[in-house]
Formats: sequence, structure tokens, C-alpha cells
Amino acid sequence: MKTYRQNLAMLSAVIAFGCHQRKADETKETDVKTEQVTIPSAQDTIKDTETPAEATQTVEGKVQEIMNGKDGYTAKIETADKEVYFVTISHSNLNDHTQYKSVKVGETLKVTGDSWATEGKNQITVRSID
Repeated sequence: MKTYRQNLAMLSAVIAFGCHQRKADETKETDVKTEQVTIPSAQDTIKDTETPAEATQTVEGKVQEIMNGKDGYTAKIETADKEVYFVTISHSNLNDHTQYKSVKVGETLKVTGDSWATEGKNQITVRSID
């Protein structure tokens, strides 16, 4: 019986020491992680960057193709001067969401919005439908 108590006491001590050691290791690990994290000062990270201004453009043309999206569509339109524009029309981009309307291939569409070119394609994010 005396041996049983000694073994039980020894096992309890090992478990208690093991748990205490693990908590100490976890604390050390956390401390090391905290020490390695550095936050740069505002002077190091703030740079004065200029973003190029987008041009506002009005385009009128015949709808050649329609590609439906999540909350709107992109229409490929061709102007009278044979220029092709991809105009993105969505509820969230319009200045007045009540202007939103669906169009069909062959209809004439006049829009105003932010224009840019990417990969040689003229793009317009529509802000108003005229």
C-alpha cells in the first residue's frame, strides 16, 4: 500500500511538473513571437503617392455584345467613328441607381463615366446613363 501511495505521488508530481513546463514553453513561444513583431514608424511607411486621375468621358454607340455580371453587365459598344468601348454598368457604380437599365444587342446606348485603357481596350465605368 505504501508503494502504491509513493507511485501515485510520483505520478502526480510528474503530471504537475509536465503541465507547468508546457505552459512555460508556450509563454516563451508567445514572447518570442511578440518580440519578433516590429511595427514600422509612420515616417518609414507613408509615402506621397499620386494616383493618375481618371478622365470622364461620354460615349454613344450601338451595343455589339453584352456580358452579364454579378450586379450589372458590361456592354461592348461601337461608336459612329468605329471606336470600340467596353462599358461596365452596375447599380453600385451609378450616381443614381434608378438610372439602371438593361439593353439589348443592336440598341443605341449613351453613357458617361470614368474612362481608361487596359491592354489596348477602352474601358468606361458608367456613372450615368444618358
